[in-house]
Amino acid sequence: MLSFFKRIIHRNPIKNRPLSTQDGMRTVPAPSDRITSLTPSPAGGLTPAKPHLEIPQILVAVAQSVGMQRDKNEDSIFTLTATLLSNDKTTNFGLYIMADGMGGYEHGELASNLAVTKLAEYVIDNFYLPSILSPNHNPDISIQGLMHDGVMNAHRAIKQEALGSGTTLTSALLLGEQLTICHVGDSRAYSILPDGQLELLTHDHSLVKRLEEIGQLTADEASNHPKRNLLYRALGQGEAFDPDIASMQVVEGYRLLLCTDGLWGVISESQISDIIRSSGDPQVACQLLVEAANAAGGPDNISAIMVCLSD
Repeated sequence: MLSFFKRIIHRNPIKNRPLSTQDGMRTVPAPSDRITSLTPSPAGGLTPAKPHLEIPQILVAVAQSVGMQRDKNEDSIFTLTATLLSNDKTTNFGLYIMADGMGGYEHGELASNLAVTKLAEYVIDNFYLPSILSPNHNPDISIQGLMHDGVMNAHRAIKQEALGSGTTLTSALLLGEQLTICHVGDSRAYSILPDGQLELLTHDHSLVKRLEEIGQLTADEASNHPKRNLLYRALGQGEAFDPDIASMQVVEGYRLLLCTDGLWGVISESQISDIIRSSGDPQVACQLLVEAANAAGGPDNISAIMVCLSD
């Protein structure tokens, strides 16, 4: 499995559906929570010409910086994007994972690396590779169950291999038109609306956010609180927990942003929106976001992933 990872190099509207909540996350019920097979085309001879298929492309951009005030990088990122075309059917697959090792804990960088690799390994081993290697493979497992079990696998690995450390984990699995977000900690996932505005999809598992929710702190007080980075839920820390999981249906033109608190905690959501709105290219937008956080002092590691479904 390790050799497989060495070969992976990486440095919008949502359809109107009734909203419900699940442990603090905004959830749009997907049509189905069952994974269907991604079957490759069988080998064979020439076939008659068929109409041209319009294949929606997934554009992925990544940017990262150690920041201006840190000596080491405790953020980890994993991205994997594939398009499978079989029997005139196109299925997009994307797995995007971001983890922020907890400052003040020993081996935070090890914890974040374990989080992304163990979750990625679980999804790849239990769904992606079986689907492309076995033409008749037809898994009948829940997408949310797959992500839940993968995160808990990462949680156990951190407790065994990096005892005392901890990390956030925010991940997105794209399968066709279904997007599933799985989240622990205070890294964030945002939908980017057509006008560039942000819609927060995740819930911060921080003590300060909890105090803000119960009215003991105002939003301004929370944003400047000296303990705003203290988490009550993180991988590798505490007792058993369930990650927040939400699924939604997306269409061409949809855009997603994953980022650590070194970005959203340093520049405002309105600044993030302005930068995205003024940048036509996702990679340029990610780089400008990182530069803006550094220009504002860069007190922490900064990471951003932008995923765009072309229209």
